[in-house]
Amino acid sequence: MLYVVSNVPAEVQTQKSIDASYAKTGPCCAGCDYWRWMSATVGECVRFPPNQNHDAAAGLGMTSCSLPRSTSNLTKRDHWCGEFRDDPDHA
Repeated sequence: MLYVVSNVPAEVQTQKSIDASYAKTGPCCAGCDYWRWMSATVGECVRFPPNQNHDAAAGLGMTSCSLPRSTSNLTKRDHWCGEFRDDPDHA
């Protein structure tokens, strides 16, 4: 069995995976200024204020979730909505 050990931090590897997905898919959450990744495939949309009555994991079809509880929208990185924004000047 072959194991690959990398000196690259996990955060950098995750960001590279997300960037590659955006480059392949085109406009999607992975490239949106409003999206904050939580893993390589799922992130949180911060476009709208949190809603304390919202179960974000249910939006992904999950009944149980190991990700931190979120009151914002959780989306897969390849999701796209009408609020998409990719402004190069956005920090």
